[in-house]
Amino acid sequence: MTAVEEWLRAERAATGGPVRLRRLARKLVRAGELRAAAAVYDRAYALDPGDAELAGARRDLLDRLAVEEHGLTFRYVPAGTFLMGSETADPDEWPVHRVRLDGYWLSETAVSWSTYCRLMGWRPPPDGQPEPDDDPDPAGRRGRFVLDSANRIRLQYCEDETTRAVDWHAHHPRMTLSRGDEPVDPASVFGVPPRADPSRPWGYDDKPMVCVAAQEAEELCAAISTETVRYRLPTEAEWERAARGGLVGRRYPWGDEPPTREHCDFDRFDELSILPMRRLPPNGYGLYGMAGSVWEWTADWYDAEYYLESPVESPTGPADGEQRVLRGGSWADCAGAVSVSFRMSRASTSWRDDDWGDHLAPNIGFRLCRTEQPPPAT
Repeated sequence: MTAVEEWLRAERAATGGPVRLRRLARKLVRAGELRAAAAVYDRAYALDPGDAELAGARRDLLDRLAVEEHGLTFRYVPAGTFLMGSETADPDEWPVHRVRLDGYWLSETAVSWSTYCRLMGWRPPPDGQPEPDDDPDPAGRRGRFVLDSANRIRLQYCEDETTRAVDWHAHHPRMTLSRGDEPVDPASVFGVPPRADPSRPWGYDDKPMVCVAAQEAEELCAAISTETVRYRLPTEAEWERAARGGLVGRRYPWGDEPPTREHCDFDRFDELSILPMRRLPPNGYGLYGMAGSVWEWTADWYDAEYYLESPVESPTGPADGEQRVLRGGSWADCAGAVSVSFRMSRASTSWRDDDWGDHLAPNIGFRLCRTEQPPPAT
């Protein structure tokens, strides 16, 4: 018997099955205990994901628990236990082990370039820079050059309508050129990037921000967190539970069927573009792009053998390390890399450190995890 089969059997014995769980969830909803009801519905769904009525009730409740903040939608992932890892994949994905997490929220999509700049108080894309006089920690000239270099890649991959990256100069909608005193049309020199709708204004809201360091993501989290609501990168366990969408032991967010272009944005390295984040269907928690699109940072340091000693309760990864865990695969990766259990790692360096980082690639981004803190003692 596999770990998944053993777990499902134990769940049925412990809970009385999905019918009994659904009755309990309904009682909790009537009592106003919505988060507890969501956890119960999640257990029932894990046992019988094919029950359309059960799936619909669960989806409706999760929609009610979604939170709108900072111009973003955060989807609720209920508290509960799930099976993390894979028995049939790479060695660093096993053993399959139980993990229990409290409830939390994840942003519905990865963070866009426009959203990042807005929340940081930066000049919006295509500039994408802090205001020189407002930046509390101005970097040196090299740091600004690193940020500018990352922005050149973002110009090519983050624009809403662009269907293929070309020379970065061509992607700057406000670029001006001159020959002596005579203006020169940049399109005559660098060409025009292909866009799905050339008449639409240039925008940077529908695709994920790329070339992001983990430190840059954490800087944003610190900027918008409060005493009662904390934003951060998800732990590796939180990311995988959310990616599974409530399914148990499946290889992808939608099940075990191999990826297709209708499921996720993957295997398009030769096309040099990212699809809009909401172009393809969300998973069972209402999250878009948990497979493909861009790799997403987690808070954990990478250790290939961490699962051998990972605690059951809310694991947060090794105490230290050299590389952070990335999850989800990307538009440039093959089917094997977009499974819910596949692990990748990379080092990153903030542009504020005046140095280059291994994160400077057009397929690395992040999404936000939201948790609520108890009110301060009075």
